[in-house]
Amino acid sequence: MKNLVIAIAGKGGTGKSVLSSLLIKKLRELKKYKILAIDADPTRGLSRVLGIENVSKTLEDIRNEIINVGASGDDAIKYELIKTLPMRVLEVLNEQDGFSVIAMGQPRTAGCFCPANTVLRNAIEYLLDKFDIIIIDCEAGLEQINRKVIQNINVLIIITDISKRGFETAREIKEMSLKFTKTEKIGLVINRVKKKFDYVIDSAKKLGLEIFGFIPEDENVSEFDMIGKSLLELPDNSQCMEEINKILQKIGCI
Repeated sequence: MKNLVIAIAGKGGTGKSVLSSLLIKKLRELKKYKILAIDADPTRGLSRVLGIENVSKTLEDIRNEIINVGASGDDAIKYELIKTLPMRVLEVLNEQDGFSVIAMGQPRTAGCFCPANTVLRNAIEYLLDKFDIIIIDCEAGLEQINRKVIQNINVLIIITDISKRGFETAREIKEMSLKFTKTEKIGLVINRVKKKFDYVIDSAKKLGLEIFGFIPEDENVSEFDMIGKSLLELPDNSQCMEEINKILQKIGCI
C-alpha cells in the first residue's frame, strides 16, 4: 500500500475525533503501519480522546517563534529561518505508543485561522512521505477544505449524525472536496445510529456517496468520553469496533 492520507470531516459535534481515534486504535493494533495523527482542530478534540492532555509544542508555537524571530529585521536570520522551516515541523511530533501526533494548536491572536492553516498545509506536505498512514481530524465545517489545507489527501471520510443539518453539511463538504482536494475516494460514515431508518439510508443515497459504515450508539464510547478515558483503551468487543474494521477494509488498510 502506498502512503495514505485520510481526512475526517463533518459538522461540529458529529464525532470526528472519536472516529479518528478509533481508526488509530485499530491501525495501531495491526502493527504494520507507521502512523501519524494530525489534530487539525484548534479545540484539540483528538488529543483529548486519545488521552493526550499535554502537548509540549504545537504548530502554532512554531508559527509564533517564526514571527518573533522575523521581527528582528536581520535578513540573514530570516533567510536561515525560511530554509529550515520544513524540518521544524519535526519539533512538534509527539511520540506515542505505536503512533505519532501533531497538534495544530490554537491561534493566540484575534482574527481568522488562515495563517495557522497555512502552516498546517505546509506541514502536511512535508510529512507526506514520512509515514505510511496519516489521519487528519479536521476542524468542523468547510474552512480547511476551501483553503486547500487538506488538498493532498487520498481518502475523505465525511461523518454525520442522522440530523438534516448533518447531511446538508456532508453534501457541502463533498462538493467542496471535489473542487479543492485531490482525493481519490470519498465515503460517508453515519454516527450514533440506533436504527437504520429508511430516511437515513435515502438521505445518504441522495448524496451520491459510498456508505463506509454505520457506527452504532456505543455505551462504552459514551462512558469513556464522560470520564475522560482514552478511547485507545476501548475493549475490542465494543459495538463500534466491528464497523471500524469494515471502514478500514473499504479504504484498503485491512
